[in-house]
Amino acid sequence: MKTSRLLRWSARGLAAVLAVLAGELQAADLKIGLLLSQTGPLSSYGVPMKSAAEYAVKLINDAGGINGNKLVVVLEDDTSNPSTFLNGLNRLLEGEKVLALVGPITSGFFQAGGPIVHEAGASMISPTATAPQLTVGNPAAFRNNPSEDVNIPALLELVKKTNPEIRTIAVIYDNKEAADKVIGGLYEKLAPTVGWQVQNVATFLSGQLNYSDIVAKTLRGKPDVVAVAAHAEDAANVARELRRQGYRNLILGGTPTVSQDYIKIGGEAVNGTYVVVPYYQGAKTEQNTRFVAGYSKATGRSAVDPWEASTFECIGMIAQAMRAAGVTGDPAKLAAERKAVQAKLAETRGYPGLVGTIGFDKDRVATKPAVIIRVRDGSWQAL
Repeated sequence: MKTSRLLRWSARGLAAVLAVLAGELQAADLKIGLLLSQTGPLSSYGVPMKSAAEYAVKLINDAGGINGNKLVVVLEDDTSNPSTFLNGLNRLLEGEKVLALVGPITSGFFQAGGPIVHEAGASMISPTATAPQLTVGNPAAFRNNPSEDVNIPALLELVKKTNPEIRTIAVIYDNKEAADKVIGGLYEKLAPTVGWQVQNVATFLSGQLNYSDIVAKTLRGKPDVVAVAAHAEDAANVARELRRQGYRNLILGGTPTVSQDYIKIGGEAVNGTYVVVPYYQGAKTEQNTRFVAGYSKATGRSAVDPWEASTFECIGMIAQAMRAAGVTGDPAKLAAERKAVQAKLAETRGYPGLVGTIGFDKDRVATKPAVIIRVRDGSWQAL
C-alpha cells in the first residue's frame, strides 16, 4: 500500500513538473526590432530613442508582459548609413523574426525599407519620419509623427499672427537628407500663402565644414525671417553662422532640428528658433507626468526630446496591438501573427499618448496633438 501511495505521489509530482515545463515551453519572447542609429551623425537621436524603447519594455514586462509572454527589443545599429540600415532590417526580419519594428529615424531610410517590411508581412513604425506620402499604399508602414505639410502651415500661421511685420523669407535646407529637402520645399511653397515673399533659397549638403557663403547668399536681400531645414548639428552650425553675419530675427525649423544637441552646439545662436513638434516635456497630462518622472529616474535624462517620447509611444502601441492580436511568439505562427499585429495596429484609436490621444488615419499616419515650441534661454519651451 505504501508503494502504491508513493507511486501515486510520484505520478502527481511528475505531472506537476511536466505541466510547469510545458508552460515554460509555451512561453516565448515577443520580439520588436529597433532600427536606430547608435553611431554616426544620427546617433544623437538614436541613442536616447533606444533608452526610451527599453524603458517602455521594462514597464510592460514589470506589469506582466503581454498575454503572459515577455516583450524584448532587438537592436540593429544602422550607423546612420542606408546600406547598413537595409542589412540590419533584413537581419531583424529573417534572422531574429521580429513581429514588428520601430524605426528608422530618417524619411529616406523609411522609404527604402517599406517594401521589404511589406513583403515580410510585418509592420514598421517610425517615431520620427515626417516626409509626406511615406506610408501611402503600404499597409506595413506606420508613422507616429504628423507630416510636415500639416506642421509647417500651423507654424507659419502662428508666426504671421505674432509677428505681423514679417514680409519676406529666405530658406536654407540640407539637400542630402530627404526630410530636410521636403521641409525646405514646403517653406518655399507655403510662405506665399501667408503673404510672405520668398527672397532666396539656398541648399547645402549635411556635414560640410563651412556655411559662410551659403548664409551670405541667404542674407543678401535682408529677409525678415529665415527658415532652416536641417538635422540638429547642421542646423545649429547654420544658426551660428547666421548670427555671426548679423541676422537677429527668428529662425523657423523643422522637426528634425529638435534635439538637445541643437542647443548644445548652437548655444545662444539658436535662441528664437520656432518648430512644431508632437511632444513637449512640460505637457500637464497624467501620462506625461508619470513618464517624465519615471524615465528621468531610470535614465538620468532630465531633458526629454520629442523623439524619445515618440519611441516610448510606439512601443506601447505595438504592445497594445500584440495583446489584441493574441500573439504567442510561436515561430510556426510568425506570418499569421505579424499580419494580426499589423491589422490591430492600424485599428489604433484613442491610445493614451503622452500629450493626448493617438490614432492612425487611413494612411497609418498618427493623428495626435501638436505643440509649437521655441528655444528660449537655452532650452526648448512651449509657447
